[in-house]
Amino acid sequence: MIKRVLIGLVLWMVCFSIDAKQSLNVLFVNPSVPGEPFWQRVQGITEAAADQFDIRLDVIYGEGNRIIQLAELKKYLSYRATPDYVILINYPGGAEESLKLLEKYGINHITLEETISGPERLAIGNPKEHYKYWLGEVHHDNDQAGYDLAKQLYQQAKTNGHETIYPIAINGHYGTESDIRSNGAKQFFDEVGVVVQQTVYAGWSKEQAFDKTKKLLARYPKTNLIWCASDLMAMGAITAAASSTSKIVFGGFDWLSDTFDLIEHNEMQASVGGHFMMGAWALISVYDHYYGHPFWKDNTELAFDLSVITKENLADYRWVKSAKNWQSIDYKAMSLRGKPTEQYHFSPELLRKSLQK
Repeated sequence: MIKRVLIGLVLWMVCFSIDAKQSLNVLFVNPSVPGEPFWQRVQGITEAAADQFDIRLDVIYGEGNRIIQLAELKKYLSYRATPDYVILINYPGGAEESLKLLEKYGINHITLEETISGPERLAIGNPKEHYKYWLGEVHHDNDQAGYDLAKQLYQQAKTNGHETIYPIAINGHYGTESDIRSNGAKQFFDEVGVVVQQTVYAGWSKEQAFDKTKKLLARYPKTNLIWCASDLMAMGAITAAASSTSKIVFGGFDWLSDTFDLIEHNEMQASVGGHFMMGAWALISVYDHYYGHPFWKDNTELAFDLSVITKENLADYRWVKSAKNWQSIDYKAMSLRGKPTEQYHFSPELLRKSLQK
């Protein structure tokens, strides 16, 4: 009897140790503050994916500041058990220190978006070039997205009867991501012979966008198109232009919840989005890497497409607005675990096809 109990106990301990070994721990570094609309959605969807995969997901916040983010990362790694993976954004001016820190701890990590350029990019190199634990980058084509938004707004302005288009552009901050978006817009406008009257930076702030739009409309009263690098800034611009007699078209990025209502009521004409899935897609890729898929062995980037929402296709994506639907996405169907020869094909279109029935 005692012998059987001992054998049973040993077997239980072996099974427990196997389960413990197979438990996957991931740290997600939210670069913003709790509750910020876009990053709260990114985090919420990443958490929903983690639940499906039984991944323990911890979250810390960078509070929109590279120094704070690095300090929070240092604190977490000093006082908590080392995670198997880290998912984070490389802040311009702070990328080297973050990468060196994660290299020191020997933690595999994925970065989101292509945020580093110029001399800093040369210093850090490409994933696995100088930092072997930097597996790769999950990103979208901001240049193409900026181009596509400009094209959609231009077409809408023409539909509204404007023979000549007078655009202004409201950018985020002085940095790679927002500049690439606005460069894409400029490329389109150059192709159709339209001159952007002025580009300003509003720091991703609704309030700053409101103030600057007021001044720009006073300076350029013929304005009939306002291209914005985020939906939040577009909302500030819409409010600022409420008394304008011109029929202005507005567009932004992010697919925020209020955006769907604004587009439905024709107060905003277009929004580029789908990148709120990037945390979940990074999580799926590290899950697959953990279980031996060769993607991050053979690649240094995972690029995905974005889509433009307008009134015409709004119904296809309205379900994204509600957080209760994030759990309904079939994240496991996107995994390549056990499929070593297959590649990822992430896109907003994939979301509609992967919803659990």
